Amino acid sequence: MEFLKVSVNEEISGIYEFGIFRLDAKRRLLLKDGVAVQLTPKLFDTLRVLVEHGSDGISKDELMHEIWGDTIVEETNLTTNISLLRKALGEKRDEHNYIVTIPGEGYRFVAEVTNVVTSVTFEGELKEREATPESVSQKGINQSAAFKELPTSGATWRKFYIAATCVLLVAIGAYYFWLRRIESKAVSPAQIHSLAILPFKPLISANRDEALEMGMADTLITRLSGLRETVVRPLSAVRRYTNPEQDSLEAGRALQVEAVLDGDIVRAGNHVRVTVRLLRVADGRQLWDGRFDEDFTNIFAVQDRVSEQVAGILVAQLNLPEREQLRKRYTQNAEAYRLYLIGRYLWGKRTKEGFTQSIERYNDALKLDPNYALAYAGIADSYNFLGSAGEMPMSESHPLAKAAATRALEIDDQLAEAHTSLAANIMDYYWDWSSAESHFKRAIALNPNYSTAHHLYSQYLSIMGRLNESVAEAETARNLDPISPAEIGNVALALYRARRYNEAIALSQQVLQMDQDFTQAHVQLGLSYVQTGRHAESIAELQQALEFSGHNPDILGMLGYAYAEAGRRGEAQSTLNELKALAKKQYVSPFDIGGVLIGLGDNDEAFKWLNKACTERVWIMGFIKVEPIFDHLKSDHRYADLVSKIGLPQ
Repeated sequence: MEFLKVSVNEEISGIYEFGIFRLDAKRRLLLKDGVAVQLTPKLFDTLRVLVEHGSDGISKDELMHEIWGDTIVEETNLTTNISLLRKALGEKRDEHNYIVTIPGEGYRFVAEVTNVVTSVTFEGELKEREATPESVSQKGINQSAAFKELPTSGATWRKFYIAATCVLLVAIGAYYFWLRRIESKAVSPAQIHSLAILPFKPLISANRDEALEMGMADTLITRLSGLRETVVRPLSAVRRYTNPEQDSLEAGRALQVEAVLDGDIVRAGNHVRVTVRLLRVADGRQLWDGRFDEDFTNIFAVQDRVSEQVAGILVAQLNLPEREQLRKRYTQNAEAYRLYLIGRYLWGKRTKEGFTQSIERYNDALKLDPNYALAYAGIADSYNFLGSAGEMPMSESHPLAKAAATRALEIDDQLAEAHTSLAANIMDYYWDWSSAESHFKRAIALNPNYSTAHHLYSQYLSIMGRLNESVAEAETARNLDPISPAEIGNVALALYRARRYNEAIALSQQVLQMDQDFTQAHVQLGLSYVQTGRHAESIAELQQALEFSGHNPDILGMLGYAYAEAGRRGEAQSTLNELKALAKKQYVSPFDIGGVLIGLGDNDEAFKWLNKACTERVWIMGFIKVEPIFDHLKSDHRYADLVSKIGLPQ
């Protein structure tokens, strides 16, 4: 018998302690006062990288690369991870005990971290031995004994076999009958009234195509949104669920739906493989599944089959318009479709670069299919955002957006997206109020599940002074996308313009509990505080928003207004000077300057800048009758002149 003497002296590192937490990188374990904290793998990786970089900080791009490698993911995945980590670490709103945002750059882990190093020594013998009867497990002995009890003679064995077979057949029959009853109950259409279609996941993580994964969900959402009495969550609601490790049932519960459709997809050259499941959220029961191996040029046929199978479960009998919507193809060109999906993915980044690049991809798609209406609608959306966000003059962006939306509707007047784009364009820039409402109503009639249409229509209703209707419409958008900070924030905005400030404050605070880095919620909270006389808090919120926004001129103007309302005239004047200096280097909305002047009580100068904003058709001028900032001017006869120029009823 041989043996080997072993001596191990291993230095164990990768253990970090901070506060009441202990992070073990090797065991992938986070302990809080000795109790394990449950983290998903990507959340753990996010925390580990932040801790390892410590107070030096790390950029967003570098952090995303550390977590996801070369896989292309949206920045919202990182923002979600940071928000969830803060909750896991017990950080409350406005606390920065562990993770601090570096505005416009990245994140820094600020807690004091101790790197624990331990040494373990082991000496022992590894011996070679033969297996003996005594080494056989008790389980094996019990199994042998059980087999000894079986009959051994031929006749007896045949009787035993026949009896066992009969019992087995009866059991199978009973089980089959029970299963059919359960399955029949599971797929009853009456039980499924709400559905979320999640972004598809990669079958092979190293070969990921996130634009295609998101695009499959987007296409199926569009097709299934026309079903009667079935609420289908919009793309904006499911966009956050791109993490391949996301639990689909957990997402379904968060989205407050009765069923989720998830799937895997991988493309290799011109070949695509798709697997799809329809799951009931209440118990996780699989209602339907499908597997498809096709050439990518047949991707539309796959979408046809998935749509029809799912619709057949949700609706007992489809009418003609529903059947037509399920099989509707906006292009027959697979490559044009692929380029469109890339454009949609880039648009979803909500950055200047993303909007600009999306327009390029949409135009590439149109070169292959000049009648691709959805691509024109995408161009309209991107130009609308570029102009309204101040990234290009609205005098340039909005005529281009209007032309694209109009062309989309010339090709297909059944597009809810194009009607919404055109309505928003007219509302923000052309101020043709009756035409804008007509297109909003048409969009909602075509697709009642399109939350963006409800969101923007609520703002139109606010402009018209129909404030209670505005709040109700914003609530409709929120119900379609119940966990969206943007939709909850839009309800807060409608309440703010309805002068229901305390309700607006409560909702804005709710948004910040979900995502404390959400800039617009800080802005909304700050403006609501101004109107309730909580000036120190308003200034603090707007200062934070200014940092998060990378010093956006619009928010700088609001901060200057808040300074003036708080009686801090020196700081208001300094902000005004800064805006005027900035206007010599880049575009600054005349309203930003005019708003500070309103706060300072310099009405003569304020009206000069507001008239300029009116001439440039700055979108916020449309809200002149309901935006509280304008209240100081309503007794001045020049205010009525502005209202008349904008085309609003007195």
